[in-house]
Amino acid sequence: MDHDGDTGDGSEDSNLDRDRYDHAGYLRTNFMRHALNVVIAVIAIGAAVASIPNWGSADFPVTSLIIYVAGMVFIAMPLCLYYESLLKSHRERVAHARQLQGSALHHAAF
Repeated sequence: MDHDGDTGDGSEDSNLDRDRYDHAGYLRTNFMRHALNVVIAVIAIGAAVASIPNWGSADFPVTSLIIYVAGMVFIAMPLCLYYESLLKSHRERVAHARQLQGSALHHAAF
């Protein structure tokens, strides 16, 4: 994912179009993207902090690994799936709104 969301399908709309045709969906997807980034950062920082006691020894920081894996699997992954569903529904609403506007302009021309 980059700053414009998942660009896998090649049907990327501009930020202006996404904001104009579905403002509420645009705000939700932006908020969710930032929240997901924060959650991943908090999990990584928490795992790093949990490994501090083991930095001076030869022991493997198992607690850190457990925190990281559990956080990513049980917290970040569901948030990521929710973000992807928000992004997909937002794109569908924008495409539908563009189609309606295009057909309205076409009918107005005749």
